[in-house]
Amino acid sequence: MKFFCSFIILFILISCSAYSEPNVLKCNKNCGIPDLKNEYSFQARIAMGSDLWGANVTFIEEDIILSQGHILGYSPEEKGSIPRCGSDASTNPAADWKHNKKDMYVVSGKEYPEKNIIAKVLDISIRATGHPPGYDIMIAHVDRNCSKCNNQIKIEPIPIASDIPKINTMAKHIFIPGEDLPLHGKGILSDDHILNGPIWGSKYNSCTRQTIKHDGKFNPPMIFDTSGSPVIYKECGNWAVHGLHGNGFDFDGYMFESLQLLQTQKEWMQSEIQRWTGRTDMLDACSSSGRRSFALGKIKEVKQLGCGKTILDYVKPSFCKLIDQSKAISFPDF
Repeated sequence: MKFFCSFIILFILISCSAYSEPNVLKCNKNCGIPDLKNEYSFQARIAMGSDLWGANVTFIEEDIILSQGHILGYSPEEKGSIPRCGSDASTNPAADWKHNKKDMYVVSGKEYPEKNIIAKVLDISIRATGHPPGYDIMIAHVDRNCSKCNNQIKIEPIPIASDIPKINTMAKHIFIPGEDLPLHGKGILSDDHILNGPIWGSKYNSCTRQTIKHDGKFNPPMIFDTSGSPVIYKECGNWAVHGLHGNGFDFDGYMFESLQLLQTQKEWMQSEIQRWTGRTDMLDACSSSGRRSFALGKIKEVKQLGCGKTILDYVKPSFCKLIDQSKAISFPDF
């Protein structure tokens, strides 16, 4: 395997918005299966400002949503924009929270692009660590009983995965297209994925990224304006979130998506949920009760990422040692 640092100059942060699409194989029609049975009601879109613009979010609890920090403008490119430990994000003067926190809502995915408000965002927390392909996981506390909220719309939240899936595990990408795309207006869509790429990270934690090549063969052509949308797979027979679409790099006419994996962030998520709600457990795909504590020191599956650790340190990447990666397909400079 070659040194990854030689490839860094080719990396491009992709916010997956229409205005920044590279010239790669991309999907323009028949890009997913509509969720006619409302199986993925956990998927929604954040909506802010007078025109209720926003991006994909996922309900991981009835009152907690998941996405990425760059959907609110938290970017390593902007000095002072990166919160290190999560809770400092809401006090940061950068990005969209400062300007829109009084009118930041969540709208139902089923009816989108109709803006049916189902929650108000109360507070945000972002774990952002470094330049692309760094990490910008966001969770937020929301109120489903706000004065503008339609709380009659039922949401079934989805848990975060605890284990790292084997190479070639079947998965699904769940997303809501933006309004400016030709495939918008169908609400929540799903598309099959195969988790056949390498899982990697840095010397601090090696299980934080999985590369997906959107080649139109094993994985579908790239769909833009889906930042923060989840890739889910069956853990203990139940759907769980493995990682998030949101950035990557283009090479030789293809988009190489670098899913931001979530298994190393559960301890942090649990601490923020407890700070907001007092709860000491989270949804869990494998627990008989459906819930489990992920408090400090109670997670055995994957080593948890501490506050302020750098994900990408511009050295040869560490590969996840928890699973056999001999069947992972090759990628540029991997």
